[in-house]
Amino acid sequence: MIKLKSAYCLCLILLSTIVYGQGMTDSTFILNQVEIKAKRNINERGLNITKIDSLVIKKSANSSLSELLSKHSPVFIKSYGQGSLATASFRGTAASHTQVEWNGININNPMLGQVDFSLIPVYFIDEVLLFHGGSSMQKSSGALGGSVIVNSEPEWTKGFNADLIQTVGSFGTYQSYLKLKTSNNKILLDLRLFSEQSKNDFQFYNNANGLFNYENQQNSNYVKNGALLNTYYRLGENNLISVNIWGQMANRNLPPIMSYEGTGRDEYQKDSELRISGKWKLYKNKFKSELNSGFSKTNLDYFLANNTPLGMFISYDSKSNTQSLFNKYSFEYKPWAKTIIAGMVNFNYHKVHIFENREQTGYDKTRSETGMKLSVHREFFERLTVYGLVYSEFVDNSFAPLMPSVGLEFDVLKNQNLYLKSNFTRNYHQPTLNDLYWLPGGNVDLRPERGYTGDVALDYSFRKDASLTINASIGGYMSRINDWIIWRPGEYRFWQAENIKEVFARGIEATLSGRVVVSEFDFEFFTNYTFTKTTNKEETLPGDNSVGKQLIYIPLNKANVMFSTGYKGFKFSYNLALIGERFTTSSNEITRHVLPAYSLHDIYLGKEMFVFGKALEVQFRINNLFDLDYQAILWRAMPGRNYKIFVKISI
Repeated sequence: MIKLKSAYCLCLILLSTIVYGQGMTDSTFILNQVEIKAKRNINERGLNITKIDSLVIKKSANSSLSELLSKHSPVFIKSYGQGSLATASFRGTAASHTQVEWNGININNPMLGQVDFSLIPVYFIDEVLLFHGGSSMQKSSGALGGSVIVNSEPEWTKGFNADLIQTVGSFGTYQSYLKLKTSNNKILLDLRLFSEQSKNDFQFYNNANGLFNYENQQNSNYVKNGALLNTYYRLGENNLISVNIWGQMANRNLPPIMSYEGTGRDEYQKDSELRISGKWKLYKNKFKSELNSGFSKTNLDYFLANNTPLGMFISYDSKSNTQSLFNKYSFEYKPWAKTIIAGMVNFNYHKVHIFENREQTGYDKTRSETGMKLSVHREFFERLTVYGLVYSEFVDNSFAPLMPSVGLEFDVLKNQNLYLKSNFTRNYHQPTLNDLYWLPGGNVDLRPERGYTGDVALDYSFRKDASLTINASIGGYMSRINDWIIWRPGEYRFWQAENIKEVFARGIEATLSGRVVVSEFDFEFFTNYTFTKTTNKEETLPGDNSVGKQLIYIPLNKANVMFSTGYKGFKFSYNLALIGERFTTSSNEITRHVLPAYSLHDIYLGKEMFVFGKALEVQFRINNLFDLDYQAILWRAMPGRNYKIFVKISI
């Protein structure tokens, strides 16, 4: 942890920069207010969609997507520690039940079926959308919990622009970001680079080794580097071609769990990804179409060895790579003013190679996926909108049953912005390639997981000119997933994948946000709360004590609170994350490693100014303000109070 003297130095740097910037120029500008009113698009009504505010995305530029979702969405992020694996549990489902789409292509690993959200920098993202439950069928099948959609968006400002961000933080953490953008009326080029490294050697309280002492995190340093190139070309007023290329690598040493008592170990993971997405968007009268093709290639190397009296013993040494091709065509047609017909056809192809050197096992497999969707949205009487959707899918020439979805939205109080929404969906999630072919234990006879989901919600919004805005939403859902795939010990002493579980998930999601402008003060607040009850409904083994019990690592309660204020370029923000207790055993035994609830408090103070005609932003952040000792995953150490200085220059 940075010494107290270092913290004082950082504060002095921040304050001196603020004073110097104030002396240079007055950065306050008053703009005329413009109010725009519009009804929601017909094809979005009846759906449960959350859009993360663009200002929040910009404020979180030096964060990972896992941190953004953890603080500003109902999604629960299961994190193994700073810089380590972070997966999502959407509405109490498994990590593979959350589908992630980047600029029109799916980036879930076809081997594991999941995404490591810690490897996605927010700096590369302009838009984040969450499609809850059955609403995810608008994008693809398989998202039994929901979908996370991240996009790049063009910003057509003429000329050349550049942003440079540098951060310095606790535990030897350094982050550098660079954005170069140039555009005219027809062409836009947007290049973004990032580099992050950290010793990650924070001190933690070890309550797992029997000594109850303080230790420094070992073997936990990491390096991440990436580049994103966005290119856009306007063929006409309603005709746009874009190509997005994203390359990234990460080398991470993985620390041992707190209870490890060995003499030493060497554990690391190396990830590299290349993703390319190309789009052609065409808008013409009542017709809108989008053609999307993409390619992705990933490599993952994992190594684990332990020191023994006889020398280094290699436990695991695997290398895997995947290659995927994506093709999708979608359209929207508006034959009448209150009707939209939409369709989609996609074809994806995956090729996977994995080999484990120690056991000399692995597999080479391919998978092809073809999907077709047709939907109709229709508005009746100006207050009621209904929709119907059907999705069909072929996987390796095997036909999956039809997946229907129906929903409605009703304007409860005419012109008062109070809406009742509801939908019901049947969905299927295919087994991952590891589930099918991993040696030993894969099961080629696995059935797709079947999900049935129902939602109901109330949305309300209020606006009084530009001085007051309030948005509120509360809803509930129920989801039943049959043939849930789990790995359990088999009769031949190794773990096997089987369709065993029947899981019942239900819960409540509520959000409240708003903005108040008083004189020169700008106040914003945001809060959300989720109650998630996910239980196993059937025995997996005779005498199974997990029946009716909460699934492991899924908190019953989760909440976020954010408050920020701005005044003449000064900004202050406070974030609170509340995570309820989590069970680490399927039987929910309170005497065995129950992780207690915890709350994390983060604050930052910043100033925006102009220096020599250039925009400058400086921030000082404190994370885990009250130096809480906590564990997100059993025996995985998490950092205490830590600091970060953030400096951004724009030209």
